[in-house]
Amino acid sequence: MLTPTAAPRNETEALQVRVHELESLLKISEARCAKLEYKLQDLLRRIFDPKNEKLNPAQRALFGLPEAGTSPAPAQAVAASGAPCAKRKKGGGRRPPPENLPVRREVIDLPEDQRVGLVKIREEITTQIEYQPSVFFRREIVRPVYASPQRTQAPIVAALPAQVIPQSGVGPGFLTHVVITKYVDHVPLYRQERIDARGGVWIGRQARCRYVEAVAHLLITIHQYLKHKILGSGYVQLDETFTKLIDPDRGGRARDAYLWGYHAPHENAIVLEFSPSRSGAILHNFFPPHWNGEVQTDGAAMYPGVFKHYPNLTRFECIGHLRRYVREAVKAGETQALPLLQDITQLYRIEKEATNLGLSHAKRGLYRHAKAKPVLKRLQRRFRSLEREAPLFGKLREAVTYATNRWRHLARYAKVGCGHIHIDQNAIERCFRPTKVGLRNYLFIGHPDAGWRSAVIYSVVGTCRLLGVNPEAYLLWVLPKLAASTNKTAVNLLPHDFARLQPQTDQITGCESSPSF
Repeated sequence: MLTPTAAPRNETEALQVRVHELESLLKISEARCAKLEYKLQDLLRRIFDPKNEKLNPAQRALFGLPEAGTSPAPAQAVAASGAPCAKRKKGGGRRPPPENLPVRREVIDLPEDQRVGLVKIREEITTQIEYQPSVFFRREIVRPVYASPQRTQAPIVAALPAQVIPQSGVGPGFLTHVVITKYVDHVPLYRQERIDARGGVWIGRQARCRYVEAVAHLLITIHQYLKHKILGSGYVQLDETFTKLIDPDRGGRARDAYLWGYHAPHENAIVLEFSPSRSGAILHNFFPPHWNGEVQTDGAAMYPGVFKHYPNLTRFECIGHLRRYVREAVKAGETQALPLLQDITQLYRIEKEATNLGLSHAKRGLYRHAKAKPVLKRLQRRFRSLEREAPLFGKLREAVTYATNRWRHLARYAKVGCGHIHIDQNAIERCFRPTKVGLRNYLFIGHPDAGWRSAVIYSVVGTCRLLGVNPEAYLLWVLPKLAASTNKTAVNLLPHDFARLQPQTDQITGCESSPSF
């Protein structure tokens, strides 16, 4: 009697096991289909949609955000002043001609027979900015030699001033021209060779390359002083960007190398260092072992492993990178990201209000604690909720994972004593722009041993840009001084010292000073 009942029971258990197996296979298949569907939609979006971070008008209307290029007047500013804050004046219009340019006056007068019986009452003056191609000239340094008629002593002559590159046959003005044209105007050396040849001077690209190296050697002193200034500020923004490097070990093929940037926002100083790899080992060479300060980074994986060896260091992360992840989710059509973007936009609106009110660092910290902390708590709750509900794959899942794994460092900027910390590290990313433009023109760094030159020169001209200093005028000023100095006497030669000696030249050079926030 036991055999007939045992068979159905075993058969039922076998069927239940099979059902569980099929359910597991179904879930796996659904997950694979969802992942493939996401990849297809993302591919279509990348093919047919614009590749930028701007939202279209429909998305902005859906979020309740203002249209691009407009911003509402902050209520706090209205309450403080009793009137709406004035909108920033847009650019446009013709600027007056620079007063520092030499004037060449040309008089076009009437023929003498038409002026008979007339008296000049005024002059019609038309002002134009004219251009003359590169003007080269030969500089002759004449030093008379004196001798005794009685031949009682050897002939004597005045000492030759210190030369930037001895016996090179070129002066500091030409060296500055070569460096600025490459690293500020992004014109490679072989193009400079042809351009200057049209002006009557032919100096080969090989010689120009040696000039760049010699100038970079002199500027190492400035590079080191900038490094000490950044470390002394106590607050450093840190990021890296790739560049192309010709690797002799790979048959001359190009590969990725990296420029690491260290930016002190409140000192207007930037230092770049070259590394053939993205390893965080270079950070140990920059930061002293017991350095006590604050570092702001993105969410790259190497930073926690490096900074765990610095017990006195406080790390912050960038809300701007989180905003990019959320925007990508919105562009991918994942509507659950809309409230997230709205909260992040509110955080940036709070920062703008604090800037418009002109708050000090201490008051900004209190303002953030009162205004931004509730928004951050609400944003954290939404990310935690989405951690359970978000799809397994997609841009929203990437945003949720990025936020939940780094929330402590992302939200730390809103503490009371952190009013001097920026909400993001966009400032250092702007400092990398010249390197990207240069990469499109001269394409690569020619050898691993040559990467330090670009790092040193980009550090100097980048700091000049932050200060609103004309980099060409600064190099003309500092190169002869460095050539005549020793390690002990090369002091007070930073771009900051040069900026104090003369007024800002933003309108002449187009330099863009770094905003405070």
